[in-house]
Amino acid sequence: MIRTDARLRLVRPAVALALALLAAGAHAAPAAAPAASAPAPLPLARVQALIDSASHGLAQAQSVFAGPGGLTGAVVTYKNDPGAPPSVIWVNDDASALLVGKLIGPKGEDLDQQAARKIGLLLSPEKALAAAAQPATGAILEGRKGPVLTMFIDPNCIYCHLLYQQLQPLLAQGRLRARYVLVAVVKQSSFRKAAAILSARDPAAALALDQKNFNAQTEEGGIEPDAAPDKTVTDRIRSNSMLMAKAGGTGTPTLLYCSTRGGVRMLGGMPRDMNQLLAEMASGPEPACGG
Repeated sequence: MIRTDARLRLVRPAVALALALLAAGAHAAPAAAPAASAPAPLPLARVQALIDSASHGLAQAQSVFAGPGGLTGAVVTYKNDPGAPPSVIWVNDDASALLVGKLIGPKGEDLDQQAARKIGLLLSPEKALAAAAQPATGAILEGRKGPVLTMFIDPNCIYCHLLYQQLQPLLAQGRLRARYVLVAVVKQSSFRKAAAILSARDPAAALALDQKNFNAQTEEGGIEPDAAPDKTVTDRIRSNSMLMAKAGGTGTPTLLYCSTRGGVRMLGGMPRDMNQLLAEMASGPEPACGG
């Protein structure tokens, strides 16, 4: 279930859209002209003064960097949510307004994620997929052959449940394999249910039981929660949830797959067209891709 981070609502949507269009609409310099250097970011102290005022002291700017369209990017943490990973917000050129939300480029690209990866806040999709495929995640791999679709899923996630059902005939036909990485982000009971699945003698069968008995009305997975999960398992679930966040996933399911166009792609939510996704998925050469 995709959930939007709303810790800091500081600008109206119309202002956010205007700033995004401003950032995306800058004209390119003529080919013969030398490339103009990007303007320097605003001083950290000036950015922090605005953030202090707008957030009532709850947000802290850790660093600043030059952004698109004259914007200054700020890496921000939140005093009221110390466990949350740092995020990127934007400040306009005279430090009179903040942009909190998605900054979209002229081709629809997510400039927030691009910036976060460039400055090291987020993993690249390639590194995220390689980490998700490591034994330390306890990932459940199903299917006989075909490219691998890696998914971060929550036992209580209704969209994960629908995707799980949609994949079953494709797995049986050998058209792809599925790698399920268990996280706990949807409900309070998610953690102990994920622990019950990963602690089971046969985690794949435990996941199948959770999905078979899934209650769509209450959006509750069907497995009995583990009343006393082992620390090794709880550490694994926390690590998996942090890995999803580090990959840029904002909710479940978050998908990673190798593309026929090269590289690794990340997708949030259920695929709109499974046949189109299958056509784009590639095997190898890395084992994480199904090679």
